[in-house]
Amino acid sequence: MVPGHPRVLAKMLTPRRYRDPDYAAKIAAELYGGKIRDNPELARKILHREGPRGTRAGYLYQLIAGMGWTSLPVLPAINQPTLILMGRADPIIPLANGTIMRSLIPRARLHVYDDGHLGLVTQALTLGPLVSDFLLSPTTSQVCG
Repeated sequence: MVPGHPRVLAKMLTPRRYRDPDYAAKIAAELYGGKIRDNPELARKILHREGPRGTRAGYLYQLIAGMGWTSLPVLPAINQPTLILMGRADPIIPLANGTIMRSLIPRARLHVYDDGHLGLVTQALTLGPLVSDFLLSPTTSQVCG
C-alpha cells in the first residue's frame, strides 16, 4: 500500500477520535479530507453515533495488520468482477492504491469519487446506488449469484 502522509497516520495511532467527540472534530479535516474539511462537525456525528464500539486491543491489531500486510501478490488471482471505490481527497488511503489495485485485478473497475476517507457515508446517496448497480449487473450477478 502507498501510505498516507506520516502526519496523518500519526493521528491514527490512538483510538481517541472514537472516544472523544471534540478531538474527533478537531483532527477530522486533516485526517479524513473531502467534505469533512469543510464540515469537521460531520466527523463527530459519524464517529459518535450510538452503537457498539471496538476494543482498544482490536484497534491495535488493525493498526498492526495495516503496517505489515499486503495483498499485492494475490490481486491478479481475483477473477470476480471487482468494484474499487476511492476518494480523490482521502489522506489515509491515497488514490494511487486504487490505481494499483485496478491494474492488478483483471476484472476490476475503479470509481473515483470527489470526497475523502468517509465518502461511503458522506456520499451514500451517490455511492449506494453505484454499488447496487454493480452488484445487480448481469456480469456481476452471474459470478456472485
